[in-house]
Amino acid sequence: MERICPYLALADDGRTVADGFDPEHLCHALTPPAELDRARQVQLCLTEAHVRCDRFAAARTAWLAASSGLPRVAPDVAFGRTRLILEPEPAWRGRTGGPMPLGRRAILLAAAAAAIVLVIAFAGLSGMLGGAAAPDASGSPEPIATATAAPSLEPASSSAEPSPSALITPSLSPAPTPTPAPTPRTYVVQSGDTLNEIAQRFGTTAAAIAAANGFNVNDTIDPGQVLIIP
Repeated sequence: MERICPYLALADDGRTVADGFDPEHLCHALTPPAELDRARQVQLCLTEAHVRCDRFAAARTAWLAASSGLPRVAPDVAFGRTRLILEPEPAWRGRTGGPMPLGRRAILLAAAAAAIVLVIAFAGLSGMLGGAAAPDASGSPEPIATATAAPSLEPASSSAEPSPSALITPSLSPAPTPTPAPTPRTYVVQSGDTLNEIAQRFGTTAAAIAAANGFNVNDTIDPGQVLIIP
């Protein structure tokens, strides 16, 4: 779910998050991960408002700088595509009741880990089978051609020198010069700014800025919000 902050995860499994308040949720945008109170989880971490969180903005800016400033479709950078979101039942859903029982959570985490192991094993087996050569459908071995050297009538000369054309002179080509990665641009929203005005100022579009920052083009921007300019 894109509305949940990608840096929110359980303490005992950094790739799993519960869709609801959980006292074991940690903020992995900080190093080391920090604990989160109920109000912050409900108001920011578990909603689309997480894109305006100062922790999220700082972590995403640092990630974009480390990845040559290329924007991604989804901001799930810390946990890859194997992130598991647990759908809580009404009996223990964090917003209406207490946290999920530890015994049931352990079973779900074990099942998720087993599923990940099976996916990795299946991918490795597919790669091994795909690299093997397919056997001949006819089943008959192909004849092997054997080259027979013809006898030479002239005696070999031990003093023969190699011709200049037989000498190969290696050519050295200059090593390519690495292109420095572009530094991502950021802008702090001022009072009275609109997304279209900011896009015109930097020569881009409002849709591109919204996609780079993980929110909708029609969302409201607030003064002090840090925007990534693609």
